[in-house]
Amino acid sequence: MSKKILKIIFAGSNDFSLAHLYSLFYSKYVISAVITKPDNLYCKKKDNIFSSIKKFAIKNNIKILQPTNLLKKNFYQSILDIKANILIVSSYGSIIPKKILKLFPLGGINIHASLLPRWQGAAPVQWAILSGDKKTGISVIKMNSNIDSGKIIYTLSCPINSTDTTITLCAKLIPISLQCMYQSLNIINNPNRKQYLKQDNKIKTIAPKIQKKDSRIYWSLSVRKIDRLIRAFTPWPGCQFLINDYFIKIKKHSIISFNKNNFNCGEIIKINKKGVQINTKKGILNIEKIQIPGKKTTHISQIIHTKKKIFIKNTILK
Repeated sequence: MSKKILKIIFAGSNDFSLAHLYSLFYSKYVISAVITKPDNLYCKKKDNIFSSIKKFAIKNNIKILQPTNLLKKNFYQSILDIKANILIVSSYGSIIPKKILKLFPLGGINIHASLLPRWQGAAPVQWAILSGDKKTGISVIKMNSNIDSGKIIYTLSCPINSTDTTITLCAKLIPISLQCMYQSLNIINNPNRKQYLKQDNKIKTIAPKIQKKDSRIYWSLSVRKIDRLIRAFTPWPGCQFLINDYFIKIKKHSIISFNKNNFNCGEIIKINKKGVQINTKKGILNIEKIQIPGKKTTHISQIIHTKKKIFIKNTILK
């Protein structure tokens, strides 16, 4: 068995970060503890009360830290007592205070899902899709007291396809991200290879946290923008539009046309077994599957012949 060469504290809170923890746990490195968000006691689904990181840590007897305040003395003392060499952060969701970073001889590194300095912030994958970027990637940075602004240790790019959602793009980024993480650890562990790249903050862009209120579709947007919105917000929070005083989520869609025409924005121009076609500011969107509040996802072909008409041709949606 190979010798364990570094003691790591890992911070993360979602499935993307779990892929990194899983890989590190079965590598030559030692996971001394994990830091993850406090339990979501208000979650309706009991399985989602614990983060995926905490579930993995429980299963594998890894020490768990769930601070509500990273500046409290007891959290500081816990980190001090562990005496780890380095902190690795991936999708944790909170800024690590400078005094905590100083407790690690090799500091902290953050695995960020963008080509920094583009898309610093909480939702880089979503904003890359929303903005129509042709590529994104992974940047591993040396952490400082500011959000995603540290020097870049290692980076790799990844193309964004016209059909990519946040789900598919994250899946493509994971193997790239693991490669970046291990390359960065090799660089950090080799004093002769520490050549980090300073970010140019003059060209930085910000990727703020996605809110549920951002998920409403307005038909005054072009079909390209609506398409990006739906793909960026899959799986969460999901895009929705208003009809008959309640919101319906779009679960599957396609684009019929990118061209401007003489129909009104939001006008239902065709309904058939292939979907509901709605005109936008520029182009036509075809909605194939929807989710009505309190119901399961349903294909349009199963709805159009029911007694209760949801979609009526020439109706103009707001």
